[in-house]
Amino acid sequence: MKATAVTATVRGLAPSLLVALVGAALLRITVGSDVFLQYVKEGLRIPLIASGIVLLGLGIAGVVRRVTAHRQEPVMQFGRDAEGNAVWLRPAKDDGHGHDHDHGPRVAWLLTIPAVLLLCLTPPPLGSFSASREGTDAVVEPAKYADLSQQPAAPGSAAGASVTVPTPMSLTEFIGRSHDPNKSLADRKVRLTGFVSPGAQPGEWYLNRLVVSCCAADARRLRVLVHATGPAPATDSWVDLTGVWNPTPEAPATTAPRIDVSEQHAVPQPRAPYRDLPPSDQ
Repeated sequence: MKATAVTATVRGLAPSLLVALVGAALLRITVGSDVFLQYVKEGLRIPLIASGIVLLGLGIAGVVRRVTAHRQEPVMQFGRDAEGNAVWLRPAKDDGHGHDHDHGPRVAWLLTIPAVLLLCLTPPPLGSFSASREGTDAVVEPAKYADLSQQPAAPGSAAGASVTVPTPMSLTEFIGRSHDPNKSLADRKVRLTGFVSPGAQPGEWYLNRLVVSCCAADARRLRVLVHATGPAPATDSWVDLTGVWNPTPEAPATTAPRIDVSEQHAVPQPRAPYRDLPPSDQ
């Protein structure tokens, strides 16, 4: 009888504890942490914090209400059995139909898995697997781009020297400029940052960024085909590279633009992996 009562109490507390767990998980990835940026865009931090506070509050309130109600229930009450003998009976929790309705839908327990994962682990953002899927390319709208002919001279170079520093550029701008009828990328060194995915040919690999409108579920791909000497960096690693656009006029418009790399080095994953920013702004 005692074990049954304990089970019933735990079952009654479980829905509120689950709500509180989800709220705590949301607060863990948003308050004092940038983990949420691996799932949603940066503008959703405040709504996520508000949702976490509300869910945690509702969960705690539900636990308090349940415990208070349980403590106010009589443990035993005097009554008579079927033969009319005086006995002490445990009050039955009944809704008028002969059974208890304290349990909720079992499918709700599936929320426990992502909540526990968010509290205990930090899954990585989407990477090469998503970037390699076909039909996920982001649309780069045509735009008027400023001329790159006035690239600044490298620090310490002599006046009038032809040495220039590479122009930091987002993948969105690089892809857009590759379709610029004015050929604004021609013979201009640029710097790009992204993560690596394998290419189809030896000596080729892709530099990628994933951009989102809301969350990782709607991620769309930006990618550039990289030609470089030596082995490709590790898949899903982040790299900063310098190179020159290599036009391929015969390629379809949807083909990833090509860049011939002169130097590259590994960099940490940026704070906001789903924001396509130039290297200097990461």
